[in-house]
Amino acid sequence: MDFQDAKLLVFDLDYTLMDTSAGIVFCFNETRRLFGEPAVDPEKIKARIGYPINETFALYGSADPAGRRDVFRRLAREGGMARGSFLLPGVAETLPVLHARGYTLAVASTKSHAEIAAVCARQGVDRWFAAYVGSDEVLAAKPAPDPLLLVMARVSIGPAETVYTGDHLVDIQSARAAGVRVIALHGQGGPCPLAAVKAAAPDALVGSFAELLDLF
Repeated sequence: MDFQDAKLLVFDLDYTLMDTSAGIVFCFNETRRLFGEPAVDPEKIKARIGYPINETFALYGSADPAGRRDVFRRLAREGGMARGSFLLPGVAETLPVLHARGYTLAVASTKSHAEIAAVCARQGVDRWFAAYVGSDEVLAAKPAPDPLLLVMARVSIGPAETVYTGDHLVDIQSARAAGVRVIALHGQGGPCPLAAVKAAAPDALVGSFAELLDLF
């Protein structure tokens, strides 16, 4: 597929731009500890990355999942999300090139807006982004189209000129619902099997972030 008419490039955050899994595990289990609930196996938490965190609290029996989400977000804002987080290979080198080529760059994630802003600033890539949209800013998180629709509204660029890149099936579903093209990034640690990603029929599939430079 030809992406040369694109103007807005939107990215998922976890397993697309960076790996924040250690911070997610810490904030999740620390929240449960504060309420006297037992810790959950880190691998089980990591397998849920990409879904709204309140749904994961509900899955593991936490009382008041929305309240747990609020505490999780507070811990994340206070530095918990940055614990062990790191940019994925090629991200630091690729973002400035895409920006220099004239693309508007943005992030849409199931993290809150404050969490996105904090980790991007901590990793030194915040300068490249024109907008962030977190799940706390929309009525429905991915796989609903709401995050992408809000990003496009904020930068005044429409679906025909927008491309979303993410690692997860919900990223593909959200893009389809929003009427934008989607690139699946596989092989950088995300939880979705390659066969499932291919079956979801993204418009393109890349194995590394730097490969985006060949498409844009």
